[in-house]
Amino acid sequence: MSKLELSRRGLLQSAAAMATLTALGIKPENVLAVEGDIVKVRMVEDIQILDPGYMIGSAETTTLYACMPRLAVPVKDGDKPWGWQPSEYVEKITQDDDPKHISFTLKQGLMWSNNVGELTADDVKYSFERMLKSDWNSRWPTLDHVDVKDKYSGMIVLKAPFDGTFLMGVASESGTILPKAAMEKLKDQKFTTQLPAELGMYHLASWTPKQKLVLTANPDWKGTKPAFSEVHLIDIEDAKAAELAFEAHETDVSNIGLDTAARYEKSPPANSKLINLPGPLYTWMGMNTSNPKLKDIRVRKAIQRAIDVKSVIGGAYAGASPQAFGVVPVGILGHRPSSKYSYNPDEAKALLKEAGVSNLSLEIVAVTSQPEQVAAAQIIQANLGDIGIDAKVKPTDSGPFWNLGLESKGDAWKSLELWIMRYRCSPDPSDAIQWFKKDQVGVWNWERWTDPEFETLWTQGLTETDKAKRDAIYVRMQEIMEDTGAYAWLTFDPWFYVSSDKVTPAFESGGEMRVDLFKKA
Repeated sequence: MSKLELSRRGLLQSAAAMATLTALGIKPENVLAVEGDIVKVRMVEDIQILDPGYMIGSAETTTLYACMPRLAVPVKDGDKPWGWQPSEYVEKITQDDDPKHISFTLKQGLMWSNNVGELTADDVKYSFERMLKSDWNSRWPTLDHVDVKDKYSGMIVLKAPFDGTFLMGVASESGTILPKAAMEKLKDQKFTTQLPAELGMYHLASWTPKQKLVLTANPDWKGTKPAFSEVHLIDIEDAKAAELAFEAHETDVSNIGLDTAARYEKSPPANSKLINLPGPLYTWMGMNTSNPKLKDIRVRKAIQRAIDVKSVIGGAYAGASPQAFGVVPVGILGHRPSSKYSYNPDEAKALLKEAGVSNLSLEIVAVTSQPEQVAAAQIIQANLGDIGIDAKVKPTDSGPFWNLGLESKGDAWKSLELWIMRYRCSPDPSDAIQWFKKDQVGVWNWERWTDPEFETLWTQGLTETDKAKRDAIYVRMQEIMEDTGAYAWLTFDPWFYVSSDKVTPAFESGGEMRVDLFKKA
């Protein structure tokens, strides 16, 4: 173990350690040792919107799985692909002989909190059909409607069969069921950080912004009892602070960076285990095509060719992640094995000259909580300098960062230029591709381009059953993205966690923690 092997009281008595945590904005009382039935985990980014139709992800996904009902849940058996199984909220859920129909029957007597009443098929219908009008509508690409048969049973009706209906929709965070009666009383029928009612293994007991979120076991829960009576999600955005907190035994489970993972592989902290999740993550540098500085496609293509991706991976990702040539990760249908452009600074300079552009200055935004992304931005900054572009790196906290491209959050998108972006996806290519459609401009398509062929292929990909043809569709869609010049592909990040050997953590298909499935080892 490293020199940070401290007892709980030792940590509190260590002026250096506490000064480090305090300087990073972390209150000592929020990282006290795990005791008894309380498990504490790192929250990389604070919650902003728990509403499944408008959420961002991360801790919001974790909270929804722990506190809210759904018809099915994702499961993984060893090295087999992700699948699904009925949740504890249903008597049954089955894909009928007609693949466009999914029937379900809820268990009776499951009561919402806040005296909202019983969970019913009307709640399911309201929740799923509401998603069609939300920012996450692409998670339900072929949903037509939900028929209610009686109080507890109904039928999900699809416009066309779709392989990803369960993993992207029903069993995901986008399959969260909301209380219709409570939702209809809210302004615009939306919410942010306060759930309208709860019905799950855990209850969201408290939330202190930028500090911690506390989940407590729901005494009224009739299903499997949780292993821990409380789960504390501690907001530790700085990677080094997270490392310090874990090594001092102040968190039980923590997402860690590549440098830390590499060190832990050689010399792990005592009584710990390193977890390497298969890469559901994809990272690129985006360019705002509507920004006057980047409107000329020759400028964007010059930037693509100016970036030495191998140096980025070696310097920012410790050489531990593969080079990306699109957004569909390795091992998923539609993965693209090569690109039509490569690192070529001479070609980049020629494109800038052809465009008549000189003395160009640009800003690259990166999330401070992801040090590898900041490092990638700094390497790209040097690459751009080699072709005469004066680039500045702007590290930004996660909260402001995730609002930059959203028109609903103001006008920041107008001045946005370059940014390092990382998304996660489920094991279906449509989940990785969905954010770049026309209807996502001003939402999650920050690059702000549209293409008729792309939209046509999106529709075809949802209903195509021939795997080879479907693979070709998603490869072509990524070619279209690349041809806009708005994407500089970087990598598929490995996702590392470190855990106390007293805890057996669990994760959903996108790599977020499922604290409701945590066990005592």
